[in-house]
Amino acid sequence: MKKNQQDLRLLPTNFKKVAFGIMVISALVVVMSMLKILPIEKEIVKTIAKSGILISLLILTITRNKEEDELTLRIRLKAFSASFLYGVVIVIIEPFISLLFDGNFLLDKGAAELLMSMFFFYFMMAFLMKKNR
Repeated sequence: MKKNQQDLRLLPTNFKKVAFGIMVISALVVVMSMLKILPIEKEIVKTIAKSGILISLLILTITRNKEEDELTLRIRLKAFSASFLYGVVIVIIEPFISLLFDGNFLLDKGAAELLMSMFFFYFMMAFLMKKNR
């Protein structure tokens, strides 16, 4: 294994199945709660769903691809940095937009929503960069 591949420690590809399993389980908890099969409070279901989705997205981002080389590692790192910058810009701009629209704008996000949008931005950037190799 080369030096730059040792620097970035990634999970094996089998963890993608684990991530999708966690995502499916959290979705099932939401559906079973909505159908009143599981008598759980709404706030607890919301917390379980957010946590499950965040954990599964995190596992997906740090899981190795089947064909991992120097270019895919570089694309991964560029997508990470782009999603971090996206999150910082959103946090900086959000108060100004809320002031402009008297606090009635859609960007009022909590930490979980910000992290989810950053993960989706990461996946979008990684997909576009891989497509345009």
